[in-house]
Amino acid sequence: MEHLFIQRLGDREKIMELLIEFKLFTKQDLVSRYNRSVEVGILGVHAQAKMLIALRYAFITTFGKSPINIEENAIISLTDKIELIGDDWQYIIPKTN
Repeated sequence: MEHLFIQRLGDREKIMELLIEFKLFTKQDLVSRYNRSVEVGILGVHAQAKMLIALRYAFITTFGKSPINIEENAIISLTDKIELIGDDWQYIIPKTN
C-alpha cells in the first residue's frame, strides 16, 4: 500500500493541527488509529496522506519509531498491523497451530 504525496499549499498547517491532536492520544489510541488505517488501506486521498504523515510523526515522538514509512520525502506506505506490548509497539506475530 503506497501513496505518492505531492505537497500543496496549506498542507503543512493541517499536518501540524493533526499532530497536535495525535499528541493527546494514548499509546493504545495511536496503535488503534494506525491499525484502522491498515484495515482501510491507502485510498489515494490527499487528506488521508496528511493524516498518515501526522500519525507517523506522533509515533516517532511517542515511541521513537513508526510503522508508517515515507521514502524520498514523498512515498507513504503502511506496513502490517501492530500491537501495544508494555510501552512499545511491535508487529503482530501470526499464531501457529
